[in-house]
Amino acid sequence: MHQKVREFLSNPDESPEAKAVLKWQWRLYGDFYTALWNAIKQADDGNLERLARGFPVEIKGFLAWNRGSLAEELRQKGVMD
Repeated sequence: MHQKVREFLSNPDESPEAKAVLKWQWRLYGDFYTALWNAIKQADDGNLERLARGFPVEIKGFLAWNRGSLAEELRQKGVMD
């Protein structure tokens, strides 16, 4: 992991959702969260709603990355290719 990623993850001004996505993209999670993110990326909207009940930060982050502008924002900050 390079320095910009470490700085981003330790910055209190960055959102928990963005940090969750970045950890997923850099494969920094252990087995449980790796399995969770695999389920999230395969889920349809109904199952995303169900998953959001238990994991709101991860789902909000995923939707911002997948359907919003989070991926581009992370690229502009130099923490994602």
